[in-house]
Amino acid sequence: MRRSDEAALVYSMAAYFGASLLATALLLLSALAAMKAAFAFARLLLGPKQVYWLKPLIFDSTGFGLSAAGTALVQYYLASLLRLTGEERPFLAILVAFCSLFCGLLFWRGALSTSLGAYGFSGLCVTLGVLLGGLTALGQAPSENPWPGSVSRYFR
Repeated sequence: MRRSDEAALVYSMAAYFGASLLATALLLLSALAAMKAAFAFARLLLGPKQVYWLKPLIFDSTGFGLSAAGTALVQYYLASLLRLTGEERPFLAILVAFCSLFCGLLFWRGALSTSLGAYGFSGLCVTLGVLLGGLTALGQAPSENPWPGSVSRYFR
């Protein structure tokens, strides 16, 4: 039995949304690990007493920057996997925008309970990363897809 195009689109949306949220959580954890590793490396270089000379804001902004860059890259990959025709692109752009809101909120909520701190705009970098990566992939021509074989395997 073959699935209809509408059912495949619904499954693709759910897979994209779930993979985006999972990637956001993993990127938050990897940004925390990178920040802790940088702090430990600075402790080795400067010594335990002088390590607090570096502002924690430097480490936090590094963590947020790594998260935003990683999110844009992951979203470019995930959005390029979707089946793109001319009439589906506006709908998928709305899906990417909706997903960016939830990924930003998830990152902001996750950052509240970690050592990254409770910055009001901490989820904004991830939200913009999702929009940048996802909308870039949706705006490309199908011939510019860096993973052309993956479209037919996953979402057709």
